Amino acid sequence: MKKIFLLFTLLMANIVIASPCKKADKETAQMRYELQAAVGQASEGSAMVRVWTYSKKAKIAKEQAGKNAVHGILFKGYPSLNHGNTRIVGREALISDASIWNTQAAYWQEFFKEGGPYQRYVSYIANGTPDFITKVNKEYKIGIVVIVQVEALRKRLQEDGILPKDEVKGKMPIIMVVPSSTWCSAHGYMKQGAPDYEQALLHSQELNQAITTLSVRLNQRGFEIKDLNNALRTMRNEAAEEAVTVSQFDDKINETPLDQLRRTAKADIWIEIDWYINELKGGSQQSLTWSMSAIDAYTDIVIGGVSPTTTGATYASSFQLPIMVESAIQGQFDPFCNTLIDYFHNIEQKGRAVKLNVLTWEILRDGLQTEIDDLELSDIIIEWLDKNTVNGKYGTPELNPSGTRMTIEQVRVPLVNAKGKDLSTLSWIKGLQKWLMDEYDMESNVSTKGLGQVQIILGGK
Repeated sequence: MKKIFLLFTLLMANIVIASPCKKADKETAQMRYELQAAVGQASEGSAMVRVWTYSKKAKIAKEQAGKNAVHGILFKGYPSLNHGNTRIVGREALISDASIWNTQAAYWQEFFKEGGPYQRYVSYIANGTPDFITKVNKEYKIGIVVIVQVEALRKRLQEDGILPKDEVKGKMPIIMVVPSSTWCSAHGYMKQGAPDYEQALLHSQELNQAITTLSVRLNQRGFEIKDLNNALRTMRNEAAEEAVTVSQFDDKINETPLDQLRRTAKADIWIEIDWYINELKGGSQQSLTWSMSAIDAYTDIVIGGVSPTTTGATYASSFQLPIMVESAIQGQFDPFCNTLIDYFHNIEQKGRAVKLNVLTWEILRDGLQTEIDDLELSDIIIEWLDKNTVNGKYGTPELNPSGTRMTIEQVRVPLVNAKGKDLSTLSWIKGLQKWLMDEYDMESNVSTKGLGQVQIILGGK
């Protein structure tokens, strides 16, 4: 009987010890907590939040704070917070599909168990001492400030197959970060109506810091980065080989300095950044208002952006800018990157949209209506496009009245060639040039404007 009584006593003790944790875990699963942006600075790739945990026992609420914070970063996110004259930017949930909580129940049970992997991604401010405790009806509402390592958490879930990895089959488009025209104009870095990137980088330490901060974050998400300074240096060092092409139209593709930079850098996406400093408390403190836009370098179409957001105040000092940039973008960075990834998948499937100009030398008197093997030249070009564009997709060909010029918009160029290697727009148009020579003994001249416009002139070099 004594053994039975002892066994019963131990069993009941285990139940008493275990049941509060199970109850608290159940409350976590039912989202019995709240997340709020916290005042302070977290390290790059992390988020500082105040987690409000509800429980009838204050001790249990404290123990659950870290678990609730990680769960909230994953499945709930938190809104922006107005704090005095400043705004602390919120964050979207890391996992947009909430059904993963149920479909991957075994994974989450293991992940959030006592002493489980979740604890590697959370740390406590003031050793987890609550900064707010209040009684709501018959239970406690306890506020504890924690830091969650968001980027490390994301990588863990990607490695475990819970989140898809940030990768695109085929060519991974290249990103270059540049200051916006608005920023350049406001700071006096304009030349002949266009941004003077070279002078801006030379004289603005803040610009270099901002570009570096954002580029590092993008690179951490797996994007390939082209450095603006290096691209400008390459453009300066390259010999200016201007192929002056004279035709009956006196027509050549004239490139602006911006077109030249785009062609030299070969960055598929430009991210234009803009910001200004807000002086607070007589200039002793400052906050940052930040915005950025992602632009397709081939078409100039805006494909995503971060609307103007203002960070919390920090002491006025130039070395604080990277921290303020991190704070300003943290809430919108994940959705922004997801937009870029979705766009990359889209162009992989549909091809890049470029503009094709087809012209003829005067030796071809009938222009594009010249017949070769019972086919007009315009039809021959169309035949090649049918076979060498993604899914045979391109805009309606527009032929001028004299038949000497044909313009086609939205020509969908593949990202890679038949061998799976990267395919530039210039290489693609040279494929047409070679095919015309091989099949019809037709000489031609090709040229490009920036990245998104190509031209071929038929009938001679």
